[in-house]
This record gives sequence, C-alpha cells and structure tokens, in this order.
Amino acid sequence: MPNVQAIRAANTELPHGPPLVVALAGGTTGIGSYVADALAKIFADNGSKLRVYIIGRNKARADTVIDKCKFISKGSEWRFVQASNLGLLSEVDRCSAEIIHQETADSFHGGPPRLDMLYMTYCYPILKEPTITEEGLDTFISTTYYSRIRFITQLAPLLTASPVTGHVISVYAGGMEDGTKPGEFPVGTPSSEIYNLNTVRKHSAFMKTFAFEELAEQYAGRLSLVHIYPGLVDGPGFLSPEMPIWFRFVWRLLKPLLSLFAMTSSDDCGQVMVYLSTKHFPAKGSALATDTSEVAKSTLDEPGGGAYGVGQKGDAVPGIRYEKVREWDTRQKVWQHTIDVIEGAVKSGQMNV
Repeated sequence: MPNVQAIRAANTELPHGPPLVVALAGGTTGIGSYVADALAKIFADNGSKLRVYIIGRNKARADTVIDKCKFISKGSEWRFVQASNLGLLSEVDRCSAEIIHQETADSFHGGPPRLDMLYMTYCYPILKEPTITEEGLDTFISTTYYSRIRFITQLAPLLTASPVTGHVISVYAGGMEDGTKPGEFPVGTPSSEIYNLNTVRKHSAFMKTFAFEELAEQYAGRLSLVHIYPGLVDGPGFLSPEMPIWFRFVWRLLKPLLSLFAMTSSDDCGQVMVYLSTKHFPAKGSALATDTSEVAKSTLDEPGGGAYGVGQKGDAVPGIRYEKVREWDTRQKVWQHTIDVIEGAVKSGQMNV
C-alpha cells in the first residue's frame, strides 16, 4: 500500500509531462471538488499546462471551486459544463458533446482534441427514496453505473487521443467486489424485494468490474480504468436536505469522533484521486505495464492489467476479483447487458421528448 508521501511524490511528476485536459463529472462539491483542489495545488507553478472541465448542476458552487483553483494555479484554465441530472443518459450525451465541441474548436496547446483524465464522483443520495428516470432507469444505479459507462464510451475518442494514457476514475465502491455466490449473476437493478444500499452496491461493483475489464481490452494500450472506494470523506452531501433528518442529526453527533479515527481528509482524498491517473495505473499492454515493480495489479491480478479496483489509499485488492463465480463468458454477458440497457434507455428517452 503506498503511503501518502509516496502518493504526493508521484503526483509532483505530472506537471513535468504533457499538458493535461481533465473532466470532473460531479466536480462542484465533495470529492470532485477535492480533486479539483489537488490538481490546482499540483500545478500551482505550471498552471498553463492544466485545463479542467467542471461538470455539475450548481453554477454558484462551480464558480467558487473555479475561482479558488484559478487563484492557486495561476494561468490554469477552468470551464463549467452545466448538467441538470447526470442520471439521465441524454444529459451525459449533451455534456460529452459539449466537451468534444470545445476541445475540437480549441484544442489545448495544439495537437488533436483530447481528454487525459475523466473523474466521475456524482451519485444519487444513498438514503433518498428510489426514483425512476424518464428513460426508465433507477436513478441510484444509473448514477453509479450506467451513466458512467455512457460517459466513458461517449468520451472515448478524446480519452484515447491522450498523448500519454487516458485515465478513467469512477468513485464509488472499488475494492468492495465479491460477496457474490456461485450461480448468482447480479446485473441490472436489484428487484424491489431486495433493493437497498448494499444490493445496489453489489450490482454496481459486479457490473463495473467486468465492464472495465472489457473496456481495458477494447482500448488496450490507450485507456486505464480505476474503480475506487474513497473511504469516509467529509462533504456537504452528508447534510444535504435530500438526506433523512435522522441521518443529518446522527452525522452531526458522530462527525467529531469519526474525524479523529476513521475519516480521510479532503486534502489526502484529492491527492489519492489524482494518483490514480499516474503511471502507476497504466493501460493494459502499454510499455509502462511491463515494469511490474512500479504498477498496480488489475482485477485479474495482472500487473498493469488496465482495469483496477482499489481502496481508499489507492491500494489494489490482491487476487482475481470474483474468481469463484467467473465463467469464460461472464465479461461478455455483463457487457452485452450494459449495451442493451443503455440503448433501451436512450430510445426510451427519445420517445419521451
């Protein structure tokens, strides 16, 4: 497990490489804003080499994040892309198209339009009553899985144009795989009889593990994908009006104690997230992946395997994930399910326009 000092040291190498273009989906608050802050600090003396897209609902919060980051990193470029609901695939498509348009019209430091890092930190409030989007998807599992896969596939042309490696980081429940018994195939939205936070996490983690392995194979040498569990990180979401009153009350009582023993600081969290986009997490089959002493192991237990499930310190979980339930065609089945659901949701949304 890398320590915080090693993580920070790895991050300091980023400004010495090519200029970076980053998209933060959910970057107006919480972990997304901590990533923005970390990038600004890392590029404090090299601001001209950093362009960041903040994707989110709240322009006022985005302006606060952007103003702070511009002050820290002089000369850096920050752009806001407004989104109403990232549980909707149509919104993901619109935001992706806007980024592609801006990069095509004004590529950063010349060269082809590109995106070097994509972070997805947004999520439906975990204790809020479930809702169904107008596209027919459960909003919780859409924001933790389907819409994130849609972001990746829509932005793949930019991500695979990165002069180094395109990095995708999905923040939710990485390293919390398994818990699946032989014969189970936890895909799609859990049925109403078993629907809860744990089953949504179980289904999301299962599908994302195999989907990321599929994408790592499709874009071998060009795309790295990381699924991370961030640990307990403080943020405004815990006190959101969308959370139950009882939870907000309990959180206020427990937070001082948790801060002492169990909580990751916003600064450390941001640094860990940036670390996931360094050479220690290479694309499958890339030259960097051959240095087995310097790279993380994938969910297939391969050094530099391109698809990673990690804990809150960027530590890869050892062993092959879902080893007891894997079959020769599990990955293909999960991927086909994902494509079918996304295509169906897109068609449903178009019919409702």
